[in-house]
Amino acid sequence: MRANDFFHPEDFIEKSESIYEAVLVISQRARQIGELQKRRMDRHLGQTEMLEQAAARARAEEGDDAVEPEPMDRSHIQFEKPVVLALKEMIAGDIEYFYEE
Repeated sequence: MRANDFFHPEDFIEKSESIYEAVLVISQRARQIGELQKRRMDRHLGQTEMLEQAAARARAEEGDDAVEPEPMDRSHIQFEKPVVLALKEMIAGDIEYFYEE
């Protein structure tokens, strides 16, 4: 299922007691996915920053301050929207949820 495919309420009624329950479960899962994506992005940016700092230190040690630093590959990490991923997981039956008593 692609991101621009439509989701229908009937798809979620089979997976939960009501559409309202499905909305709550999907929104909670989307928040979890968003947090995971944020951590991955922070880790990627931290590694890139560390590489840039190491290259700058190496140039300084060699006395090559006049040399322009080579541009770092800052390829974009693209994530699918957390809500779309949560919707797909719900329809596929990959989300397990329960109520605390």
